[in-house]
Amino acid sequence: MTSQRVVRACVVVFGLLAFPARVWAEGFPTLVLWSTVKVMAPGSTATGFLVRSPSGEGVILVSADHVFRAMKADECTVLLHLRDESGKLTKNPQKLSVRQGGQPLWVKHPKADVAAISVPFGPEQNLAVLPWEALATAEELLQMELQPGDLVRSVGYPHGNMFKGNDLEFAVVRLGCLATHPFPPSEQASTFLIDSNTFEGDSGGPVYVWKLPGAPGLQREDNGWEKIIGLIVAQHFVDEQYTLIYQSGKFRHRMGLAIVLPSVTIRETVEQAIRDRESKKQPDTPKPQEPAEVTSES
Repeated sequence: MTSQRVVRACVVVFGLLAFPARVWAEGFPTLVLWSTVKVMAPGSTATGFLVRSPSGEGVILVSADHVFRAMKADECTVLLHLRDESGKLTKNPQKLSVRQGGQPLWVKHPKADVAAISVPFGPEQNLAVLPWEALATAEELLQMELQPGDLVRSVGYPHGNMFKGNDLEFAVVRLGCLATHPFPPSEQASTFLIDSNTFEGDSGGPVYVWKLPGAPGLQREDNGWEKIIGLIVAQHFVDEQYTLIYQSGKFRHRMGLAIVLPSVTIRETVEQAIRDRESKKQPDTPKPQEPAEVTSES
């Protein structure tokens, strides 16, 4: 090989190693990943995601209710991310008050383990915020015609207090499938399962569908649907008790099944959080004063 060819080869190699500032495609999966945040506080490190209010004017943080309840402080840190003009990604942690005077600032769904809270930072403080329309409605869940075994994806921070995928600490995406029937959930079964490894810290993470395939007998379009269909709230275990001569204990086995609340429940919770926020903005209406009683002396 001549010296000229060696130089050209080196230029090609170093050119490949000098990665451009922007190397990702910003499709729906990237949008969901960017909108997913780590929520950190003493006693609780888990997952949440940012979504715009129905009007588009505010930003709401959604997570599991038990994530907020486990916090031992009155504020938490929400890990956001930014990108500068050169394309460099950076972490952008923000403080968020979760209690005031001992009272929770988040809103819990009356029947489910999901919560929402308005945040003081705007969409410009994070790479992305999910649009309200990304949360599937009851009608859209039906129109998807999800079948047992259809592939879904989840995003979260497994063991977020100990594990991070890299120094930027983006969430981790996992692939699983719809593991239960019926879908959408009904009054008899208000949650559904996905076949996906789930760990402490994943609670509050979004579950979504992306480019579902068409199939004979189904009305859905091929490569259609990009929607959030639920939120992870728990996982299933099998516990085995053992008793020996000098000790006893318990073995816990993960079943690799995540428990998911449907997106309809998320929408209801966000809407309630918006109503609560608006009601607090309304000034108290002063009560009309009764006219003073006039008395006369004779």
